[in-house]
Amino acid sequence: MSDSAKASGLPLDLVRHWGLSDIVLIADTRTSLVYRAGHNGKSVIVKALKPEGIGERSGFEFLRWRNGKGAVRIIEQSGDIVLLEDAGTLLLRDYHGQAGDKEATKIVVDVLARLHIPSASPLPPGLIPLHVHFRELFSLDTMQLALDLRDILVWCTDIARELLAHQDDIKPLHGDLHHDNIIGHQQGGWRSIDPHGLIGDPAYDCANIFGNPLNAARLVLDQQRAIDLSRCFATALKCSPQKILRYAAAHAGLSCAWILGRPLTPSGHTNLEERLGFARLARFILLEQFVD
Repeated sequence: MSDSAKASGLPLDLVRHWGLSDIVLIADTRTSLVYRAGHNGKSVIVKALKPEGIGERSGFEFLRWRNGKGAVRIIEQSGDIVLLEDAGTLLLRDYHGQAGDKEATKIVVDVLARLHIPSASPLPPGLIPLHVHFRELFSLDTMQLALDLRDILVWCTDIARELLAHQDDIKPLHGDLHHDNIIGHQQGGWRSIDPHGLIGDPAYDCANIFGNPLNAARLVLDQQRAIDLSRCFATALKCSPQKILRYAAAHAGLSCAWILGRPLTPSGHTNLEERLGFARLARFILLEQFVD
């Protein structure tokens, strides 16, 4: 048994069974540990959920159901530890910095289309309905917030309730598609990683793109960019631009609720201001009917 296997913290019997070598920890998040390793002469990813990450089990179900279409494929699974294809090392966020927003958006549209290709397989169990996914926004005590926050978050909540009451074409969703969850390989091709594993209206699957990439407030709060994205995704998903933008605004409100539900860090405060700013921008665009 190699020193890397012993140092990884992964169960040694599982390391032997999967034939892993050269194990390197590449991410330690609140919910999981992620490793890159060798497996049958190829590079693979091992993701091990922490107790705080049990909510990501539905994401594993989604990946198994997609079976490589638009997302990384699960090779093996043992409880809350999965062996995944290695999608590569080029984040769409980094490519975005090189090629620009329009080229990156073309990739998002392509990945989104592959994620929504119908499957003959039965719907996976354990997917999270959108009304459950939005529970922290719906339960947010807005009366405890400053008046300006209360105003926009009540609006986001009302938008979310109305959207979820009138969903169309309900299907499995990635649920967390953004520039850090789409990865490319030197040999070409882009795939998504780390899905939430939701089920609901497909218009929600592009909502997170409006608030990304991270640390790009000028882009996120650009009115023309929001309008262009709404029209682009509306064409791809065959719905109205207003619907796309309303889902993006609802998601911005949900993101605010998540942030407000935890101790506020400096980065969290910055993220909160961006999400609030985008929600206000979306409301302005919708009220002024700049999308049709």
